[in-house]
Amino acid sequence: MFTRIRLKNYKSLVNFSVNFLQKKGVAKKAIIVYGENGVGKSNFASAFYTLCESIQTLSVRKTIQTFLEKKGEDVEIKDSFLKYLSRNLRDTEAIISNCKTIDSNGNMELEFDFMLNGKAGTYLLVYDNAKLIHEKLSYVLNKNKCILFDLSEQHKIINKKLFLDSEYADKIRELIYQYEGKHSLLSIIVNEKEEKADGYVEDKIHKALYEVIAFFMTMSIKVKNGNRGERGKMGVSHSIFGELVEGEINIDEQTELDRAEELLNNFFVTAYSDIKEVYYKRKQEDNRIKYELFFKKIIYNEILDISYELESTGTQHLIDILPFLLMSVEGTVVVIDELDTGIHDLLVNNILNNIIDSIGGQLIVTTHNTMLLDSDINPEYIYSFIVDKHANKELVSIADFEDRVHPNLNYRNRYLKGMYGGIPHLGDIDFVELNDIFN
Repeated sequence: MFTRIRLKNYKSLVNFSVNFLQKKGVAKKAIIVYGENGVGKSNFASAFYTLCESIQTLSVRKTIQTFLEKKGEDVEIKDSFLKYLSRNLRDTEAIISNCKTIDSNGNMELEFDFMLNGKAGTYLLVYDNAKLIHEKLSYVLNKNKCILFDLSEQHKIINKKLFLDSEYADKIRELIYQYEGKHSLLSIIVNEKEEKADGYVEDKIHKALYEVIAFFMTMSIKVKNGNRGERGKMGVSHSIFGELVEGEINIDEQTELDRAEELLNNFFVTAYSDIKEVYYKRKQEDNRIKYELFFKKIIYNEILDISYELESTGTQHLIDILPFLLMSVEGTVVVIDELDTGIHDLLVNNILNNIIDSIGGQLIVTTHNTMLLDSDINPEYIYSFIVDKHANKELVSIADFEDRVHPNLNYRNRYLKGMYGGIPHLGDIDFVELNDIFN
């Protein structure tokens, strides 16, 4: 789980650091982030997505090349595919172009401290205006934390114990020089794993490196992308989690669909008073089953079948984020930007208060729902963006504002009074004057 994040010249977070450690040195399992609009909450959430992108840049590049070679002159399909990739995954050049702070002179740096099975690690990525110039990973190989590798333009340090096969180590070194500045070492290893037979790469690298890669790759992230919608990555344990609304499966996978139906039925019948059943309409053709999600809802004393497409924005958002919430229970890191989009405050409050004790990994969310401040959620889990008069930004736990966490403190009232920062400037807005500008 993540214990500290440091960002430099990353989007609007020019010099940013946040600590997620509890007093006992354990990573907090829940992080709930508040802040006024435009302060950088989505940019903070996006940093985790950028981490995942950085270890898939080589895979993305090869996927694009293979696709273009196979599809020949079909320009329309090419354009559609490239737009999809640009929205969901980026190569190194695109990461720099989209993430480096505008007009910044220094390098862009992302540093992540994490804890896996009681072992501490740190992963550093540094970019200049055109390429990756420094990558460093520290983690526990045997008993103590040490440098697994430290790669820059000045030096190439690789721990001798990192690779279990000398020939494979030599091959990776060749790839490091071949892709220098374009792809991270983790990206090279991930691509090797995708191209080789199952178990091939795992047998040739130290299990510590594999642990770190698996940790990053199983993260589930859902972030807002301005007016262009959302970008997401789901490290699912069940493939159907990525296609809960509709899809097509083999007939022998129907048990998985039955379980998804039971899961959704259980959740929505409990959470909604007007939903009486959630089910899949199924159509079998040969050995394939096409399915589509429907709701049985009571409307003016009559039960009607309502398709997913006709459901509210909030209900659709809940279906989107439910698999993410379950992944945090299973033990992975989950990041959800604007958790409360379209969902009633009371329902968001109920969901988070019910899931907190069940989290096996780490759940990081951004929200505007101040009701959570009145709940039983540990104040140490709740963070607020603080901005000083020079626009320097900090993300601080509200528990750090007090000498000690006191059960009788009304954190919501104190937050709304501006004592923890993170609230919008509430000046008087003259809408008549605004209207007169155009008249």
